[in-house]
Amino acid sequence: MNKFKAISAFLIILFLTVPSFSQGKKVKDLKFHHMQNYCWMRLATIIPEITDRIILPIGTVEAHGAVAIGADNFIPNNLAELIWDKCNALIAPPINHGFTGQSISQFPGSITVREDIFEEYIYDVLKDLVRTGFKNILIINGHGGNTEPAKRAMGRVHTETGAHFMIVDWWKIAFQTATEVYGRKATQSGHGDMEEAALVMSYDPALVDKEMYRKLGKDNVGKKGVEAGISLLPSWATTRYPDEGEGYLDFDIKKAKKYTLKKADYIANVFLEAVKRWEMMEAWKK
Repeated sequence: MNKFKAISAFLIILFLTVPSFSQGKKVKDLKFHHMQNYCWMRLATIIPEITDRIILPIGTVEAHGAVAIGADNFIPNNLAELIWDKCNALIAPPINHGFTGQSISQFPGSITVREDIFEEYIYDVLKDLVRTGFKNILIINGHGGNTEPAKRAMGRVHTETGAHFMIVDWWKIAFQTATEVYGRKATQSGHGDMEEAALVMSYDPALVDKEMYRKLGKDNVGKKGVEAGISLLPSWATTRYPDEGEGYLDFDIKKAKKYTLKKADYIANVFLEAVKRWEMMEAWKK
């Protein structure tokens, strides 16, 4: 028995003194950067030792003029692919169906999930990501209808668990990027306009239909939004330009890729700064 105890003690000491296989590793050193590619046992060795960060792309399927109806999914998925390495984060399976407005939902291919259902759905997803061990969660949102229900859901999970969240609406940030790349005035992007098309084209140029854009004409495909006090159901165009004479599509792929990379880099930098500050503020717990 004494011999057995001695061997057990030796093995325990050996286990404690040998560095973990994950020590010093980053997500880029792993076989996969998509969470769903791992078996649960392997995933348990990664979180949180290698990372406690994950990127959740969310979007929907709806009309975007000459741009593919999956634009709101392609964009956050592509942005996630561009920044996971820099953020040392895994990518969660995306949420591809969201809350689409009454107007756009009437056009072919558009799919909507009721707002209250969407909130509960994303709440459940976030809750289990936190249960799995993720403490810092970046939600990249491709669709405006998702914003408020997603914010409510993440607020509930944050209150219940203390986990950290950042949600980003790509069209509301880094307005100067359009000026830097296209020389146009900095303004919030519209819907299915030049900037949204650029983000889709940088992923796959074939997903913007040049033939339909030229056949219908840029002013028929798209229109500036109506003034406050007027509501239309459905809207008279599925592309909304940010301003009169602004937002027409530009098919320069090099510019589209440059624009996308600038947006992606901005998102990554803000998230990394947020993580640094979250960790600093919680240092007292250690």
